[in-house]
Amino acid sequence: SRPDLRSAAAMMRDLVRERPLRRGVRALVDGLRAEPPLHIERPHPTKLESAVRGFEMLARYHRLDVRGLERIPEGPAVLVGNHNGGLNPVDGLFLVHYYRRLGYDQPIYILAHDILFKHPRVAAVLRSVGIVPARRETARAVLEAGHKLLVFPGGDIETMRPYRDRGKVVLAGRKGFARLSLEHGVPVVPLVSAGSHETLIVLSQGRRVAKALRLHRWARLHSLPIMLAAPWGVLAGPTCAASMMG
Repeated sequence: SRPDLRSAAAMMRDLVRERPLRRGVRALVDGLRAEPPLHIERPHPTKLESAVRGFEMLARYHRLDVRGLERIPEGPAVLVGNHNGGLNPVDGLFLVHYYRRLGYDQPIYILAHDILFKHPRVAAVLRSVGIVPARRETARAVLEAGHKLLVFPGGDIETMRPYRDRGKVVLAGRKGFARLSLEHGVPVVPLVSAGSHETLIVLSQGRRVAKALRLHRWARLHSLPIMLAAPWGVLAGPTCAASMMG
């Protein structure tokens, strides 16, 4: 009958429209699940120096105060820091002072979330300044090569914590850095950053939503927050950030 033909045609149109969307979603999920290359390469001194110059402006904005650089030992070590500020890379700003004071002969490799390495060009830029995927194999390769490693065990759980918990250190029960230290016989150097989370107001951490979407399975994310952050036009001015080693 004519109504049946119309409904069949409508179903076919819906299928045609739905397939590209499904393919797009599937491609996105597959891309997020894909393992990034785990090789490490020595940071390029020129690019590293350029990065330091660029982040120096952000360090001045936050009135960065760094203490205890002399406590970072020679040779391989695991630097363990708390994580603040959401997507604002404030916790690594102490490296501006580190490289200005000690030069570029002893680079510090930084473990970062896999999602940052999904685009080849972005991944190449990150690797050129010593930022590598947060995997056990990568961490071991860095230490076995005699380099220093900077880790933020709390990950997105800590850096997206609510504003009311801005003064807390949340490592989320992760102790892999201790295992790395014992396996390779290298010291652990605690790194504490304070003040930078004052610029981030997390209205909702979104952990229930992230769990419902199973983000931990296909994107290694445990938070899907709603937040307001400075200097992105929310607060009137910067807050002071301080980093202390040892």
